[in-house]
Amino acid sequence: MAITSYPFSSSPLTTEAQWALTASRWGNDGVHTDDLTSTTLKVTANGTSTLSIAAGSAFVNGATFENDAAYSLAVTSNSGGSSARKDLVVLRYDASADSIVPAYKTGGASAPGLTNSPGTGVVEIPLAECTVAAGASVVASGSVVDRRWGVGRPVAYGTPGARRPSRKGQVLVEGNDVYLGDGVGWNFLATAADPTYRAYTPTWSAGSTTINWGSGSSNLGRYQVIGKTCFLKIQLQVGGNPPGYTDPIGVSLPLACQNKVRELFHFSFSQASANGGLSALGTAMTYPTESTSKIARIRVPVSESASGLSGDINSRNVLTNSPFNIRTGDILTITGNYELA
Repeated sequence: MAITSYPFSSSPLTTEAQWALTASRWGNDGVHTDDLTSTTLKVTANGTSTLSIAAGSAFVNGATFENDAAYSLAVTSNSGGSSARKDLVVLRYDASADSIVPAYKTGGASAPGLTNSPGTGVVEIPLAECTVAAGASVVASGSVVDRRWGVGRPVAYGTPGARRPSRKGQVLVEGNDVYLGDGVGWNFLATAADPTYRAYTPTWSAGSTTINWGSGSSNLGRYQVIGKTCFLKIQLQVGGNPPGYTDPIGVSLPLACQNKVRELFHFSFSQASANGGLSALGTAMTYPTESTSKIARIRVPVSESASGLSGDINSRNVLTNSPFNIRTGDILTITGNYELA
């Protein structure tokens, strides 16, 4: 058994196999294009016994193929066949022949497989699949299916303030965010999210006044950011009996919300049995024209008389003493998600 390392000045690359082993890891096999709607090495047919391969270049097993003009490739006849035959046009890397050349491979009811013997053998990549009718020696113009692979590009890294031009199919990483280029701009794909929720201490208020829920209160806030969305959980267990403020209850957000539309959250109220044991479900919401740093309203449905419509369902803002008196042992819970600013 021998151990070899290269390339160093004392042990440079000396064989084709060493180059292929090294260079084939630099990029994917495929044609050099950012967009497979391009004509780079595209195969076309015109109803004759030859196919045309457009100009372009490709990377196969660590080596480069270049074609600077349209290239004609002969179709293998199916004149003796009793059924249509599916064939492949490939680029064939052949270490023994020291070449990469277009090749025509015949199949049968399905297209033939690709040879893949890296190093000193043969490696093939597909360009097109062709159908040759029974008894025919030509390929009709509509009987070619594009099978090209694109080389692609390595993942790029950057910062929002210094973005490179967008390239179609390019993946860009900025911090924990991942984007995909379309040739015009960068489209957000995903973020490498922290699977755990982060903690923060919510600040509860009535208008401009901070509410003191009592020294024995439990005030928990949790949030997780995925992309431009913040997932939020808030739970307050009251430890005292706050004053009866006349302004609606609000609570701070861990991160600012967007300022375009109201965000809605689920709200739950559970009254301690000593306080009557009532419960209520409602909706908490942001008022972005008022503030993007807090949930500004909590509303619950109530049954009340309004303009002669006795018993109609309406809704009220939750205050510290209305529509129920919030006291020691009561629990307020808010959950939901919102779009970040």
